[in-house]
Amino acid sequence: MIKNDYMKEIENTLTLTNEEVRKDIVNGDIGEAKEKINKKLKALVGIDIGTIDIFSFNSIESFIGKETHYNAEKFIAFGSLMKLQGLISDKENNESAKIQYYEKSLEGFYKAYTEDDEINEKYLYEAAEVADELINYELSLDLDKKIFRIYELTNKLDRAEDTLFYILRKTHNDGSIILEGIKFYNRLKEKDYDELTEGNLPIEEVKDGILELERRLGL
Repeated sequence: MIKNDYMKEIENTLTLTNEEVRKDIVNGDIGEAKEKINKKLKALVGIDIGTIDIFSFNSIESFIGKETHYNAEKFIAFGSLMKLQGLISDKENNESAKIQYYEKSLEGFYKAYTEDDEINEKYLYEAAEVADELINYELSLDLDKKIFRIYELTNKLDRAEDTLFYILRKTHNDGSIILEGIKFYNRLKEKDYDELTEGNLPIEEVKDGILELERRLGL
């Protein structure tokens, strides 16, 4: 019960912060927007933007993980606030900063899911929005795999498939990736017709995908 109340408090704070920051951006108050984000980072996550700019996500993860309570909620807050910071960098035409913040945002949302797979699915959709911002950039293989998984979790199945075949090209048809792809298609075979249709990947394309991966494995 306490955990649910805390999550509601986090969600309400993030919703209000999102509205205020976006309003500041529209009004050209970029400095004010950044200050609001930094204030909420310190309050909800326990770190400031200066620390985030210096350290990798792995280090930030260890900072957050030192606490034994509410880690999923903190990673949700981190992901949401990094998404806003990335939006600001985009408005400033600072591409390198935008990529950095969006990468950390996606990492935060993904970590929240691994901490608690019952998190509000709206945050997975936020993660998918961040993934959409990153797909045109060269990322680490680890991030590519996380984007693939996030697209599957949000039923953006055509994008998940596109990401899978991008990873295969990138890894020169690595056998372990092919096997993960076959598992992906087998999971899709368990979905109903409407769900596959909504994901823009009908069953015929699922079957074709399996055949293609089996061909690449030499089966």
